[in-house]
Parts: sequence; C-alpha cells; structure tokens
Amino acid sequence: MKQSIPLLFQHRHILPGGRMPLRVAPGQQMEVFKNALSSTDGFGICMYDEAEKESHVFHIGTRVTIEDFDTSAQDGSLIVTVYGHENFRIHTLHENKEGFLFAEYESIPLWPEVEIKMDQQELADKLKQMFSKHPELNELNQQKQFNNLSWLCQRWLEILPVPACDKQALINTPSCQNTYDYLMSIMQETH
Repeated sequence: MKQSIPLLFQHRHILPGGRMPLRVAPGQQMEVFKNALSSTDGFGICMYDEAEKESHVFHIGTRVTIEDFDTSAQDGSLIVTVYGHENFRIHTLHENKEGFLFAEYESIPLWPEVEIKMDQQELADKLKQMFSKHPELNELNQQKQFNNLSWLCQRWLEILPVPACDKQALINTPSCQNTYDYLMSIMQETH
C-alpha cells in the first residue's frame, strides 16, 4: 500500500534500528524540517549525492521519528536525534504549495533477525572496537544487538563510507547476507 511522507535529504543514511544526529540549519532547511514535523508517522530521510553538476536523489529512504533535540548551537541550528523505523521505496515525488517535497512510498520489509555464527563474530568484535574508539557512536546505539547479524550489518552501512549507490543496492535486498558478504570482502582487503 502506498503512503505519503515528507522528506529531508542527507549525505548519510540511517537504517532501521539506528540513531543519527541531524543538524538542521536555519532558513529553508528549518522550514522543511518544521513541515516534516507535522506528519504523525515521522518523516523520510533520503540520501542524495552531489555528483559533478547534478544532484542525485536515491529511491530508497528510511522513515524516522525524533527522539531528542538540542537548540544550543551558536549558529541557530537545531540538532535532532532521529531513530530509523523502516526503509521505503519512493514511487513518486511531489511538491506541496510551500515547495516541500513529499514521496508516495511503499515500505520495504525489515531484514529478518539472524543470529551470528562463530565465523561471523569478527564483524561484532570490530564494531565493539569502533564503539570504544568513538564514544558518540556508542551513545547513539544504546540497545546493542551484537548477536544479530542484520543489526550489525545495518550499523556498518551507516558508519562506513560506502558509495551511496552500493548502499542502496544492499538495502534493497530481502536479507543481510549480501551486505555481510560485502562487508567481509572490505575487511579482508584491509588486512
């Protein structure tokens, strides 16, 4: 069933079960954000990529809701922490009379939880190390699921500088297996 959702665009991606801080600048971005707040189901975060001379909006986003916000930024920005609920596929984009973008979308089923096996433990161990080195990531992920391969793969996709087109392709699969294979190939290349 197609639904409509207001959109915000980011260079980074948030996935289901993830948390991400967003800086909302004063001006047009703040107006878009205020409009998005009027939606009772949250709003959509979509990746975009500014290549050469064009901006490219990707067709898969994540429905998010706000968990916390901070207005103490000196430049008048608002820092909001959002939580990812589900991925969605955009069917059509439309602009309302104020110039804000909305998407007609269809939800993408969540990846099923997969208990990690012994030979997959490295992925969890490396994420624990990452959280230890970066306390801000550790704080964002309060309910860690180191035994759930799907959760691990999603957190790695949020953190790693994987090309947006690759992230989109991996997210658009029915399980985490392709993402796990991709992540392990990256980790093996770096050794």
